Amino acid sequence: MKFIKYFSLIIITLLLMVSCGKKENNNKTQIAEAIPIEVTLVKKSSIDREVELDGNLLAWHETNLGAQTTARIQKIYVDAGSRVKEGDLLFEMDDTQLAQAKIQYQVAKDNYDRLKPLYETGSISQSQFDQVKAAYETAEKTYQLLLTNTQFRAPFSGVVTAKRLNDGEVFLLAPGGAGAPTIVSLMQINPLKLILNVSENNLKDVKLNQTVEIRSDIFPNEVYKGSISRINPAVNPASRTFEVEVKIPNPDEKLKPGMYVRAKILIGKTEGIIVNRSAALKQLGSTAYYGFIVKDNIAKRVDLTLGKEFDSQVEITSGLNEGDYLVTRGQGLLKDGSKVEIKAKTE
Repeated sequence: MKFIKYFSLIIITLLLMVSCGKKENNNKTQIAEAIPIEVTLVKKSSIDREVELDGNLLAWHETNLGAQTTARIQKIYVDAGSRVKEGDLLFEMDDTQLAQAKIQYQVAKDNYDRLKPLYETGSISQSQFDQVKAAYETAEKTYQLLLTNTQFRAPFSGVVTAKRLNDGEVFLLAPGGAGAPTIVSLMQINPLKLILNVSENNLKDVKLNQTVEIRSDIFPNEVYKGSISRINPAVNPASRTFEVEVKIPNPDEKLKPGMYVRAKILIGKTEGIIVNRSAALKQLGSTAYYGFIVKDNIAKRVDLTLGKEFDSQVEITSGLNEGDYLVTRGQGLLKDGSKVEIKAKTE
């Protein structure tokens, strides 16, 4: 009976020893197992640099036209929507005073023309001629002033956006609720302009005549190109931005003042590191990113800072160096220090 008990104890002890040996061998096998991965050689590529902003389009020129004095409107030659060229007559005010000034100007001019030869031959004195000349010049200025305040012409080519009074109404030179008194409003919509507030960090990169790409959600498949026409030299101390004016050709006039657009200021090319987006892993519960590089078949975790984003790729501004081998497949199974086996390598 004692023999059977001893024999059973020996058998159990042997089984436990075999079992522990197997577990130990399995653990050693697991520790020695390398995780299969694919890597790519990190290289620098040329990257188009740009500053992305948005804003609302504005007319290149805009003006509200009205008389300098209270007077009756004699005739308005345009209506809202009329297209005019620079110098076209838009409207006329009552010309009673103009007619009187024209007569006085003509009389003074005739006297001047008649007495000038006499003065040149010494037939009249200097003082007599000076009086005639002064009267002529005064009458001419008065006539020209009344002429510009009677006949109003387009200061630039554009579109009439508003006609606020009609023929025969009296124009009152008094500010109203809408601002300065106006008879006709005019806009130049070819070209247009866009005012952008650019961060002071980009001050060194923005220059006159730089190309700016303009996109509108209304015309999603079209890209309009403008250029920087003015840079405000002063930085706004509150927003830390400076104002940039963009001139946008608009020959077909599809773009309209007031439209919301997105703009890209193309500031040139630089070198940078671009990788597949899937190689940059987002850390759970944060906005941080990380990845894995391989050295001597050991995975090393590195923190990544992302820059410009592309369709399926992303720029890495810190965390990688040219010549590193970045894990592009299998990185989800890795941890810092994991042993790896490179199954494919892209140079």
